[in-house]
Amino acid sequence: MTIDIKAMLYRVVAEVFDETFAVTTVSSSDDVWLHGVQVSCRAGTGRAAIIRASYEWMDAFVPELEVQVTLFDYDDVEAEKEAELRRLCLVMRAYLQGEGRIEQRRRLFRRGTVPALRVDVDGLEWRLGRHFSSVPYP
Repeated sequence: MTIDIKAMLYRVVAEVFDETFAVTTVSSSDDVWLHGVQVSCRAGTGRAAIIRASYEWMDAFVPELEVQVTLFDYDDVEAEKEAELRRLCLVMRAYLQGEGRIEQRRRLFRRGTVPALRVDVDGLEWRLGRHFSSVPYP
């Protein structure tokens, strides 16, 4: 049985984000396999997050920092995919509510720094960057 990724995405987003957040659909050139939403805080903090999901992966992107995290799930168990998507949404909700620490990391090959985001959710630290991410597993 095929999992309806779009329905799962909208269901989880509706559970995690209440009326204090604005949720809009993000379109893709290939809507058959990729679905996304942009979530922002209605309080006008200027923070936003884009959450996308396909059958095999899901990711969250913070446009103002240009950092992201990607999770892969290749199995056909809907409950497990939904649980991973919920974890990702909880991290983005924490960021949108002002939690997390924005750090500047030195570039590896050039001068300057790039932002990195650290967010603690349920006692686990998530690290998001431009070219790296660290996903904690309980």
